[in-house]
Amino acid sequence: MNRFERGALAALLIVIVVIAALAPAGIGFLFAQRSQRQEEAARLNTVADAALVRAEDVTRRLSGALGEIGKVVAAPCSPPYLRELRRIALTHEQVRDAGAYDRDGRWQCSSLLGAVSAGMLDGLTLPPPDWRSRDGLVAWYGLARLPGGKISLVMGRNGFYIAADPSLYVDSLDTRAGPASGVAVINTEVSRVIATTPATDVAAILAVYRAAPRVRDCSPYVVRRSVSMPLAVVVSAPHQTLRQRLRALPWAWLLGGVAAGIAFAGWAAFFIVRRLSPRGQLSDAVRRHQFIVAYQPIVDLATRRCVGAEALVRWKYHDRIVRPDHFIPLAEHRGLIQAITDQVLDTVLLELGEFLKRYPEYYVSVNLSAPDLTTHRFLDVLGPAIARQGVRPQQIRIEATERSFLDADAAKEVISAFRQAGHAVYLDDFGTGYSSLSHLQTFRIDGLKIDKSFVDTIGQDAASSSVASHIIDMAATLDVQVIAEGIEREEQAAYLHARGAQFGQGWLFSAPLSAAEFIRYAGKTRGA
Repeated sequence: MNRFERGALAALLIVIVVIAALAPAGIGFLFAQRSQRQEEAARLNTVADAALVRAEDVTRRLSGALGEIGKVVAAPCSPPYLRELRRIALTHEQVRDAGAYDRDGRWQCSSLLGAVSAGMLDGLTLPPPDWRSRDGLVAWYGLARLPGGKISLVMGRNGFYIAADPSLYVDSLDTRAGPASGVAVINTEVSRVIATTPATDVAAILAVYRAAPRVRDCSPYVVRRSVSMPLAVVVSAPHQTLRQRLRALPWAWLLGGVAAGIAFAGWAAFFIVRRLSPRGQLSDAVRRHQFIVAYQPIVDLATRRCVGAEALVRWKYHDRIVRPDHFIPLAEHRGLIQAITDQVLDTVLLELGEFLKRYPEYYVSVNLSAPDLTTHRFLDVLGPAIARQGVRPQQIRIEATERSFLDADAAKEVISAFRQAGHAVYLDDFGTGYSSLSHLQTFRIDGLKIDKSFVDTIGQDAASSSVASHIIDMAATLDVQVIAEGIEREEQAAYLHARGAQFGQGWLFSAPLSAAEFIRYAGKTRGA
């Protein structure tokens, strides 16, 4: 081997050694960047979800206050009328002022300053509204010349108005750890900005909203559109210099990789494999609150009116939905199921809390696993949570499957505690376990849920086609309710109702819905 060949081999070995030493650091560096982007995207999505919920809530409350003014029977701007305006303004903390204007838009009176007099506000005339709805609701964004002289969001209808601070839409938002994000609330029908957080680039926000880009992990913007109101929110990531981004990176990955070399490469490989395993992904999903809830309506088989819903957990993994039967067994085996159940409860109260408080006749049932049916842990979480939201105990019901009753004595005591606290308890998938009948003798429950497998055989020449009717007869003897699952055909619903089943759920009535879709569905059946 000549000198040139020895030099080439030495150079090759040096390159291999350098690559072996730096590759783990490079992997760590790339992983750190990817993790940083994902965390930023998750944070922006969390802020966007919270901002949209708040915007819808503020709009709903302001519309409610405006509706109360419309019910006042006193003559506009009379002393009784002004007293009612002041009462409404005091009752609704979001309302800054309330008043009336004539058909030409001239200001007439205010809950703050009373009836207009000569020289007051120089006879203010409202400009043309920035937005007008089909049903006559109008709005002015950023109106300054009103009592108090502050920039106000003004909503009016039929000659009366309310004024509010636009910052109500964006204040008190939880931006999680790290730099604050820019948030803007937009009227989607006229593409007007309603409110923004301080130092938000309004022009950039509007450009992003109008372009409607596809949100990716690396996108500095998140757009959320309301499905029930002409509202959208745009959240922008704070601008960071290259130095700030480099300082935020976990440099220990790089330095540790250079120092540890090939040994560190093996450790990094092990870490990555573990991170990408189903268990790691599920743990990450729990930490990031990636679970969403779909609501399966439950209807009265006699009237076909919606009486409630079953909360069905879904794992939103990137752009796809993971079915529960793919991750619930793993969550139970790895001790993550209780955290998922808590997130389901939080989501239900966040999305439907106001609806349940307003309509106490509706309920939502939540599925519990074995650990939460043998201890008081979930009951201790549930009680304070619904108390804070103002939801009645009977509006949150409990569903349990047979595999939850392995420790029968503990389950019996916990089920009794749930019922004493006002939460009805249902035995889910009844008839699919070998000990269903013994459970009816052991536990006091409020209802049985007939499994879909028995409902499917109704009207067919099958050995199990009559099981549903026997379960209904048994429930009648025990004086408990019956809910049939998986109803897909009208003949199934008619058969079950004729034999005494009170309630049902399934695709015949509705597929699982989002919270907004469920509220609309309940309203439609309520008015039927």
